[in-house]
Amino acid sequence: MLLGKKENKSPAFQFYARDFLADINVQLMNMEQRGIYITLLSYAWLERGVPNDMRKLKLLCNNPENFEELIVDVLACFEESDGKLYNKRMESVRAEQIERKEKASEAGKIGAKKRWQSHSDPIATALPSDNSATATTTATASKKGPIYKAIVENYNDILGDTLPQAKSINLKRKSLIRSIWKDNPDTAYFIDLFSKVKDIPFLMGDNDKGWMADLDFILRPDKVTKIMEGSYKSNSNKKSGNNNKFDNKYRDDEKKITYTCPNHADVNKVGIKNLHTYCPKCRTQLVEKDSLIYNKTISKAMTS
Repeated sequence: MLLGKKENKSPAFQFYARDFLADINVQLMNMEQRGIYITLLSYAWLERGVPNDMRKLKLLCNNPENFEELIVDVLACFEESDGKLYNKRMESVRAEQIERKEKASEAGKIGAKKRWQSHSDPIATALPSDNSATATTTATASKKGPIYKAIVENYNDILGDTLPQAKSINLKRKSLIRSIWKDNPDTAYFIDLFSKVKDIPFLMGDNDKGWMADLDFILRPDKVTKIMEGSYKSNSNKKSGNNNKFDNKYRDDEKKITYTCPNHADVNKVGIKNLHTYCPKCRTQLVEKDSLIYNKTISKAMTS
């Protein structure tokens, strides 16, 4: 597999226009083929590859006429692995994007801890030293009350690169934060909460509707409990099954079939039904071996 790291789905990828136009494979395509290529690239980005199945590819491209001829040059831009087609350059871009997000997330956690320390330390020391009783009371009260700004900044640092950023601290958000703070009076608890959300694909937009959680949703008491107890992860595992849209929509008989080259009997490949692949020796499309043997038998019987 080209994919190895856990990742969140991103709605966009970088398109390198100069490299695209300079690619010899693209230069050999006509405009209709280029449209097919860009369409398949888009699906490959969103679904982490496209099915290596001629019928499914044709459906994804809206059933164009003479598709079997058009797709030949386009397939030169993809590599086959485990029954799916991948674009090598796109997977490289995906890996770079994931790495940048992971570094940004780690930097955000470090920044959040530093801010919490800067918010909490000066409160007691800034009070007059000759009024120790008042100073102690005020410092204690500040520790019992949430620092709304720091908590919202923690959310933006950890999740703001993917989920909607929180721009304001309104009464509703203050109320939600206070309800959590009552049982967990520690900003570190919120950092842990937001970090757990980052590991829940459903809340990060990896779902059929493309919906994403936001700060108000995450701070709801019932959602906090589910997140901290890992309920979303377990529910996701129970319901996961086969989450690939293509396979769910176009599920075929997964019986393994042997394919061979009509010109080179020693070239054989095992795969699923409607596998679209070529002979490495003569670039002729491989056919089902059983069908080829049957046709040869019938042809021989008719000529004898």
